[in-house]
Amino acid sequence: MRACALIAAGVPALAAAATPARVVTLAPHLTELVYAAGAGKTLVGTVAFSDYPPAARLLPRVGDANRIDRERLLSLKPDLILVWADGTSPEEQAQIRELGVPVLAMEALRLEDVAQLIEELGRRFGTESIAQPAAAEFRTQLAQLRRQYAPARRLRVFYQIWDAPLYTLGGRHVVTEILNLCAADNVYGEQARGAFVVDLESVYARDPDAIVLAGSAEEANAWRKAWRERPRLRAVTEGHVLALDPDLIDRMGPRLAAGAAQLCAGLDRERNMSPPPTAGRIRDNGANP
Repeated sequence: MRACALIAAGVPALAAAATPARVVTLAPHLTELVYAAGAGKTLVGTVAFSDYPPAARLLPRVGDANRIDRERLLSLKPDLILVWADGTSPEEQAQIRELGVPVLAMEALRLEDVAQLIEELGRRFGTESIAQPAAAEFRTQLAQLRRQYAPARRLRVFYQIWDAPLYTLGGRHVVTEILNLCAADNVYGEQARGAFVVDLESVYARDPDAIVLAGSAEEANAWRKAWRERPRLRAVTEGHVLALDPDLIDRMGPRLAAGAAQLCAGLDRERNMSPPPTAGRIRDNGANP
């Protein structure tokens, strides 16, 4: 069974419903998927941080990742609510379904799932003429990256998403799949988890070739400074520390292809950097690789 899923629930049965005309998305990446499928005009509400494409910033908000204002949601009179199946708690999903509005729970774990969901949304909204080319383009971009970096020397990467405590991502997260596209291995890829805390001793023991900082520009600068002030990890000493826009790589939407391309290019610069920086000097890569 494939990893992505569209799970219908609600009253009346979604399968019997007409093409949705008033849709609310309860995660930023769901908003991006709807727009990519060519159905952005159906959106009447979303949640905090749904900021792409720019039109999404004008949509009314019904809450955030921690709390949904159900009265506000109902006031928008949606005929479909899109829920993040693996990111919204079962309790929250159950309460949303009790509202009597059809619910579509969407799940994506791998890169191919993104393309499949764009296609499936296109079928549901009757926008296949937009959704199918968008999904095809997403697949093409990933295939090009796979071919481009397949011959490259592999790197071992520590991928940081927070600093205090120190958080990284395991093999279950799509970032590990993206790193593989870039001819790189997640040093915690054997961990069958998503996000989790690690200690510094563990990172030093794994001695990565490069560190990727997936935070805002301000966060990445602070994290880079923190690495400089610690005992020098080899990747830090050699200047192989780069930062990445987390919105491009952490949201399960069509921009993952652009994020993958940015990450691959940044790692390739680190891979091919010659001559290496002077020992003890950190090369500053700026806010993006």
